[in-house]
Order: sequence, then C-alpha cells, then structure tokens
Amino acid sequence: MAIKPGMQQRAQLALLLRWEGLLNNKRLRDLFGVAIVRSSELIREFREQNPRCVKWDAVSRSFHATPEFYRRGQEGEHRGDEATDSLSRYLALVGLPHAMSDDADQSVVLSAFPDLSTPNSKIFAVLSEAARHQRAVQIMYRSMGEPTPHERVISPHSIVRAGRRWHARAFCSKNQQFRDYALGRISEVKLLNEAAEKTRGDDKAWMTEVPVRVMAHPKLSPAQEQVIRFEYFNGTAARVTTCRGALVNYFIQDIRAAIDPKTQLPPDFQLVIENIKEIKPWIFQK
Repeated sequence: MAIKPGMQQRAQLALLLRWEGLLNNKRLRDLFGVAIVRSSELIREFREQNPRCVKWDAVSRSFHATPEFYRRGQEGEHRGDEATDSLSRYLALVGLPHAMSDDADQSVVLSAFPDLSTPNSKIFAVLSEAARHQRAVQIMYRSMGEPTPHERVISPHSIVRAGRRWHARAFCSKNQQFRDYALGRISEVKLLNEAAEKTRGDDKAWMTEVPVRVMAHPKLSPAQEQVIRFEYFNGTAARVTTCRGALVNYFIQDIRAAIDPKTQLPPDFQLVIENIKEIKPWIFQK
C-alpha cells in the first residue's frame, strides 16, 4: 500500500500516532511498503508540520505522541463521533486480524473471532456496480420465509455491514418495497441492462435521520449505572446517536439495548432505548 501525498499522507501518520502512540521508521516501512529513505522523509515532514506533537524516545527509537497531541483531540473524544470515525479509519489502514489468523502474531490489536459472513466477492462486486450506476440486478435468493432459492429483480443503492452480516439495501420489483437482502443468502447475481426502478432518494427509511437516545438500564444499581456512564457516555447520563431509519433496528440489536425495560432486564440488557415511542415507527422497518 502506497501512502498518498498531501493531506491524506499527514492524516495517515496522525492516525498511527493517535492510536499507536508513536511513529518509527520500521513501522512505516512494514505498513506502507516504502524504502527507509522515504519513511524517514515522511516522519521528518510530519514533525516539521507538527513540532509539538511528537517527542523522540531513545529507548524505543521512536517519536512518541506528546500530551499536547492528545489534548488537541480531546474535544472529539468527548463528542464520540469523531473518535469513532478515527478508530474506523485507523483499523481500515492497519487491518484487524482475528486472534487465530496467521497475522495474529504480528499484531497486538485483534478481533476475537473470524468473520462468519464474508460475502462472495463476485456477488459483492456486481451489487456494488449496480448501486454505483443505478442499475437493476437479477438474483437467486433464499430467506427464512422462502427457503427455496427463487428469483428476484432488485435495484440496490447501498451495501451495508450491520453487525456481522452484509446486506444490500434495495428496491424489490416484486414487492414494490425497499428491503434488505443478506449477501450470504444470494447464490447468483446478474447485472441487467435496466435502470434501477427506484434509487436511494426514493427510500424514505434510508433518507430519514432518526435520533436514538441510549441510557443505562433503570434496573441497574447506582454504582452499576456509573460504570455504564463511564464506559459508553463519557460520564454523562445518555448518548444520542443519529441513525438512518432503515438501520435503527440493526443499531439496537448491535448494542443489545432493551426496548422494553420491564421484560428485558440486566444482566442480559445493560442499556435501554429511552425515546422508544419516538423511534418505534422505524423499528422492524424492511
């Protein structure tokens, strides 16, 4: 992987510094596949542009992040969204091997489990092309309601990973609705010469932004509630996350939050959706 010039280049080094705490020549050579001279140039350029963000450590022979560097990102950390986006970009840059993979011995940041739902690459590529160019596709699909493979014509507009599963958000010609199609349940796909019947802008559930307010479960003890506040909300009482309407249910499932705190109790449920009445129309949307 070659480092891109300019702002992208500086952003990549800043990501490494933020999440690994240091920059050194060997790490850049291994990660980006550049020569020793180029990796030294990159660090020098970064230091010149950010002179108070790094400090040389002779023991590790690395430039370590200074307290000032982390103070610069403190506001984003408290907001949460910027920190989440930054971590996602860091993991995309360095990869995230699972604990039993061949790469595990080379990394200290690991995924506990392998991905059980890696999509077929050809199916992924065809659906992505259809979404980019607003084309319809013909698929062979199976579902819990119709477990026998059957033909569908759909118009995908987005490929989404929700939890551990990938799905295509698409308009179904047969049902005349936007639905989610799990990529693992698609056995065949064919790009059609037909334009998409409906596009992203027609998908009301996708285009609607829904605020989801998450709190500690009211049945937790005061001490347990403080633990949840510390872990998820930076010490505040709750956190509001904006989701697309079509993805609200996936978000709730992923964080394992109760929507009925009277029956969904700790320790199985430690979080609760506080504004359930407001978001109820979006739960179980297809």
